[in-house]
Amino acid sequence: MSQSVVTIRLNGTPYQIGCGAGEEDHVTRLGKEVEDILQSLVGAVGQIGEARLLAMATLILADKASEAATQKASDTAALNGQADESKSEVVAADALEAAAERIAELAVSISADNSAAS
Repeated sequence: MSQSVVTIRLNGTPYQIGCGAGEEDHVTRLGKEVEDILQSLVGAVGQIGEARLLAMATLILADKASEAATQKASDTAALNGQADESKSEVVAADALEAAAERIAELAVSISADNSAAS
C-alpha cells in the first residue's frame, strides 16, 4: 500500500502526517476538526501549552465519539424494538475504544513528526 503525506496545522504548527493513499482528504478534515477545537480552547483558556491543549482536544473528541456511539446504539435499539442497555454499553464502549485507538495513533504520529522536525 502506498503512503501519502498530508500537512496539517495544529495550534499554528505544521505537522506532516503519513496516511494511506486516498485518505488525504479524510486526514485533512480530521486535522481541521482538531485545529478548530484547539482554536476554541485557546480562545477560552489561552495558550496553556501545546501538550495540554492537545490533551484537552483529545478528551473533547473522545466525548463526541462516546456521545455518537451512545446515540447510534440507542437508535439501533429503537429500530430493533429493544432497549437492551448492556448491548448499548458494549457498542458504545467498542466505538469509544476504536476512537481512542485512532486518536492515540494520530498522537504518536504527531509526536514522531514533531520530534523529527526538532
